[in-house]
Order: sequence, then C-alpha cells, then structure tokens
Amino acid sequence: MDKFEIVSIGYKIAHHWNLILFVLLALTGAVLFSIEVMGWLAYAVGVPFSALLGTDPVTAGAQLVRTSHRFIGFVWGALLTVYAIYLLLFRRIEVFKPLSKPLSQQIKEMRAIASHYVLGRPLPPEVAQSLDRHNLLVSYMAIVLIIAVTSLSISGVALVFKESLGLSPSTVNLLVLLHDVGFVLGLLFVALHLFAVLHPANRPLLVAMFGDGKADLDWLKAHMPRFLERRGVK
Repeated sequence: MDKFEIVSIGYKIAHHWNLILFVLLALTGAVLFSIEVMGWLAYAVGVPFSALLGTDPVTAGAQLVRTSHRFIGFVWGALLTVYAIYLLLFRRIEVFKPLSKPLSQQIKEMRAIASHYVLGRPLPPEVAQSLDRHNLLVSYMAIVLIIAVTSLSISGVALVFKESLGLSPSTVNLLVLLHDVGFVLGLLFVALHLFAVLHPANRPLLVAMFGDGKADLDWLKAHMPRFLERRGVK
C-alpha cells in the first residue's frame, strides 16, 4: 500500500524533545508548587546529595529540583525559539490554515469533528472533504499552547531574575499566578492532545510520529484530503 510523509524528521525531533522537556518541567515544577504532596520526589532526588550539601534529603532535593527546573526551562525556551524561527523562515506553519475559513463554517466543522470523536458520529461529507493536515480543533488547541508557553516563559524568566529586576512581593505573587495559569493551560493542551492521538481513528498519526513519519495513502485520502490536494497527490 502506498504511503505519504506527514511527519518530517525535523518535526519528530522537535516533538520528542518537547515531550521529554515538558515532562521534566512538569515533574520539577510540581515539586516546587507543592512540596507537601511531592516531597517523596524531592527526597528521592536529595538522598544521594544530602550529605554533600550538608542538609536533609528533602531540602537538598528541593534545591536540586529548583536548579534543574530553571535550567530545563531555559533549554526548552531555546528549543522552542529555534524551532519557531525555522518554521517562520521556511514557511512550514500549517496548523493555522483552517482558521482562514469563515467563523460560521468553523463552528459547524468543530461541532461535527467533536461529535465524531466523542460520540462516534460520521462526519458530514462536506466537512470530511475539507479536512487538512490539522483540523480546526487542533488549530485552537495550538492557540491554547501558545498562550500557555508565553505565560510560562515571561513569568518564569521574570521570577528567575526577580532580584535583579527589583520586583516587589506583590509582583512576584502575580508572576507565580501567571506561571501556574500557564502550567494549567499546558496540562489542558496535553490532555486534549493525548485524547486526540490515542483515539482509534487517529492511530496512523501516532504510528507515523513514532515510526517512519508516513501514513497509508488511502487513510490520508479519507482523513486529510485537503492536505493531499495541496501537495498535488491524487
């Protein structure tokens, strides 16, 4: 059966590193957010270093987690910046293409797609024939992710350099709140993303992302006809 590439090697590398770094940031951030709940992780991290740092395992672990969280955050920010510049320079941003449709059509399509995934209802022919590489729900999920990353980045950097910036306690509290909101939005994106990619209808996407980056042409004709049309594939 013929196949067609839908996930480039660059996309796969960026996706996998984003996955790894986000998980690490979520775990370390959870320790800093609630040491009462995540103290076991701080303890596990701190046990090998507590004697060296001259303190108890939980305190040592919290110090190491805080340092790691900041370092990983800067690495993640650098990765996102480089990848965003690459997408802009080579005009590879396709996730927002569905947003060019009229709002009334967007609402109709999103309702149909949501009903398809949640209730198992078949897509109307006119909706099915207009599906691109990313559908409208993915486009709006991407907006949620951008808001989350922006909130996390601005607040995170400001909190790291709060002394140098001379921020007041009230401003610091506001930045912490902004950081937490960004984190919650990030978790919301992850939850929706996992629901979508783990849905049986999207299994070929999951296989492509963690495989050779290709999907069967027959499946693509049924699920991404507009994408193939733009690529000149019949």
